[in-house]
Amino acid sequence: MSAGLKVYKEDGSLLFDTEKITYGLLKSGYLSFQVNWPRLEHRSAQLPPNEGSSYAESSIVDAIHGFSVTGVIAPIVFITGPGISCGSSKSGDTTTFYFIGASPSTKFYYFDTMRNTLNGAGLKCYDESGALTFNSLQYPLNIVDTISAPAPPTPTVVNGIKLYSVPFAGATKTATRFINSGPYYCVATVFIAVGTGEFAASTTFSRSLGQGAMENMPSPGSPFPARSNMQANMDGAYGADGGIYFMACDAARTTMLLSNTASTAYFDIPTDRYPQALVIKTDDLPFPFN
Repeated sequence: MSAGLKVYKEDGSLLFDTEKITYGLLKSGYLSFQVNWPRLEHRSAQLPPNEGSSYAESSIVDAIHGFSVTGVIAPIVFITGPGISCGSSKSGDTTTFYFIGASPSTKFYYFDTMRNTLNGAGLKCYDESGALTFNSLQYPLNIVDTISAPAPPTPTVVNGIKLYSVPFAGATKTATRFINSGPYYCVATVFIAVGTGEFAASTTFSRSLGQGAMENMPSPGSPFPARSNMQANMDGAYGADGGIYFMACDAARTTMLLSNTASTAYFDIPTDRYPQALVIKTDDLPFPFN
């Protein structure tokens, strides 16, 4: 057995093990505007909806917020306040993370493998190969809970298609604007209590959901024009005071749904998998940081 150091929390759970790579907080702050992504519109009801050439960029744009960091290795990003991860890009050594359904009021906490870049008195641990595994000068990642998104409620069936009023049981659906100049989103949220204080959440993947007007829902095998009044949604999670929210809203680069939120339903919700949120408590983390 190799030599090492294991540190435990008061409840007996493991905080860090120097034989394993430990994640540390490298940056925190507020998301900022990054880019506008235009939504898409169907060029013609006579064009097949499954081909990219059938769509054109519309005048409706989504303001995508995010942040940039350098030297990314194995990132985990937690957010407090609305937002759903919708990708990242890399230019040279700089990686930019993107979020839809977010605003400059959304906080982020970026964790990655600990680095040997901070100076000062502290404890630094290495594995047998010489790689840094722990640096006490950094705030270690401490997962306090892991929560799966609630299943959707019992569906109704229209023309053989399962329709859901909301994507999560117990969710509330509203028309929400994330910035004053932006479009309204059809947003469904459900709150999961965790404890006292402020929390942040991170999900490893988002599901794609369908949304359309209930009165125009086509039957299976119907011609494509009946599907023109539909759009894509995506889901994710974010932290808040006392717990976290699971949220679904209009997906990035979706078509525009020409209907109000009350007359729309969700369909094609993947029920063989549910987003799982990693939860951290932010009260003891520096903000903004680095």
